[in-house]
Amino acid sequence: MLDFGTAKDAPNGEQPAAARSLCASVPTAANSAEVLAAVATPLRYDSGGLLCAIAGYPRAGCGDAAGGGSGSSSAAGGSAGRGEGGPDLGLIAGAGAVVLLGAGAVWQARRRRTR
Repeated sequence: MLDFGTAKDAPNGEQPAAARSLCASVPTAANSAEVLAAVATPLRYDSGGLLCAIAGYPRAGCGDAAGGGSGSSSAAGGSAGRGEGGPDLGLIAGAGAVVLLGAGAVWQARRRRTR
């Protein structure tokens, strides 16, 4: 499945190709670059080996931010929508789970000693 994104995410002056589903006939040991090369040429890489374009899209650039954002921290994956200064819910839940597991282990150890 190749999904080139939306027109909103496209670089200025470009229109992404329609999403398409393709099958590639490649050797079992083929890597993802070989699979793409079989169905979506041309591929464009930068000098460091980063894949920059699939099927010629986008025509220029490599690794640019999608959506033509203003470069603010929220467009670049900043902390938009999060509360200031507090830890994430996942961190709190994970710490709570560790405490519960530790307490359960202590309880089981004491229970076995008293038998």
